[in-house]
Amino acid sequence: MQLQTDIRSRQPQATLASAASALDWAKFGCAVPAPKLAPSMWVKLFNPPTAFSFDEAWLLCQCSDQKWLAWIPDYGEILLSTNEFCAT
Repeated sequence: MQLQTDIRSRQPQATLASAASALDWAKFGCAVPAPKLAPSMWVKLFNPPTAFSFDEAWLLCQCSDQKWLAWIPDYGEILLSTNEFCAT
């Protein structure tokens, strides 16, 4: 049990190689802009609300900067945060 606790509490040390890799990914992210979200757009859900629902949703309207009202087939309407889906 003590060994398991030690493993969980260990923090990996940042290295020069990992910092360079993170910088490369940041450059890549800036080079490919995310598509603009708009109503009537299909998006891919990271975690569908149930095991039996579709993994895509149809955006209905934007409720705030980070929230969208969406419709999921065989589920219904749902309020989604922008970190719960990505544009397809």
